[in-house]
Amino acid sequence: MTIVRNNKYHPKTNPNGIINLGTAENKLNNVELLGRINEASTVTAEQLLYGPNPGSDRLREEVALLLNRHFNPKILLSKENICVGNGCGPLLNLYGQVLFDDGDAVLVPGPYYGGFHADINYGSRVYNISVPHSEDDCLKVDETALEKALKESTRPVKGIIIANPNNPFGRCYSAEQLLLFCNFAKSHGLIVICDEIYGLSTWKEITENNIEKDATRIKTSIDGKLSRYTPIFSLDLPDPVNTHTLWGFSKDFCLNGLRIGVTISYSKVVIDAIQKISFLTCIPTNIDNILVHMLSDHKWTDNFIINNNRKLFKNYIHLTNSLKAHNIPYVKGNAGFFIYIDLHKAGKLNEFDLWMKLLEGGVYISPSQAFFSADTESERNWFRICFAVEQSELNLSLDRLYKVLDNLKK
Repeated sequence: MTIVRNNKYHPKTNPNGIINLGTAENKLNNVELLGRINEASTVTAEQLLYGPNPGSDRLREEVALLLNRHFNPKILLSKENICVGNGCGPLLNLYGQVLFDDGDAVLVPGPYYGGFHADINYGSRVYNISVPHSEDDCLKVDETALEKALKESTRPVKGIIIANPNNPFGRCYSAEQLLLFCNFAKSHGLIVICDEIYGLSTWKEITENNIEKDATRIKTSIDGKLSRYTPIFSLDLPDPVNTHTLWGFSKDFCLNGLRIGVTISYSKVVIDAIQKISFLTCIPTNIDNILVHMLSDHKWTDNFIINNNRKLFKNYIHLTNSLKAHNIPYVKGNAGFFIYIDLHKAGKLNEFDLWMKLLEGGVYISPSQAFFSADTESERNWFRICFAVEQSELNLSLDRLYKVLDNLKK
């Protein structure tokens, strides 16, 4: 990332710089968002004072209304179930402090979002244990694999962390798989944390006429079954009080730089504990006000979600058509704004050396090792491409990618 930031691509000032398709940022809605944000950007005297640490009542009420409309929880959410903080990473760390002890471990289906390691380990000293998926399905984890990970752990396992929609695969767990995780957790006295930060970027369902043609796609060995997005609180959970979620504005509302995350829990004990230490993660009062202004217009908010997903789907189709034309296998997606591609046939380089060649060629994408993949031939040499950029930039980055791959083949 230091290399990328020191030589950042710009179409005019640095056209030969490195294009970053590795960081999960959505750059497709800057005009719409800046217009909306700048309407409420005037700082008032009240906003010069301290605000409530877990977010204002009004903001938490609006977040609850948004999630009730779109996530369809079995038990409606209220402001009492929510704490707002400065990003999902710090809030996962709060969960780590509140729910676990130093040295505890959590099971995480792998490969998994690399940030989970820092988020829950650096502050709260909780350790991730990767649980492998089945050979033919990247999002299928059976009870045998969970039992094996639990039995072989050298640390006390106290929970399971799931990312749904999944990162890096860009697709959603089935309702059956989510319930398998939750029932396993219930039977072993484990806590479930479900990260749903891409929950409103499920473009396969939100958009219309979005059936992808598979005829020319080279299928991968881990394709498995593509499932609709199921928010975990929409299920009949075996233990809702010990099931907690994360959501945020970084991805679904393209506001990475504002750093706003949300914890959601039905446990009063957990919410009370998080709110007691949320002074470590509180957001500025002017940001709170901007978010209230944005969410309080439900029509604008819901239209933004639809239009954002249309743009994501359009870019996904554009990218996958290009990958198919160049015979590059990928895992079919339906959510988020990234895709997992298979570069095993790109010469005989190992993953790290191939990654460096791509970087030298002017494009940064994330290697499987960034997602704590197993050190095996089948798990390595996969890369995640983020496609939520303007198509001209996406096209240029793909040209650079193909040029590197062609040179390696020669």
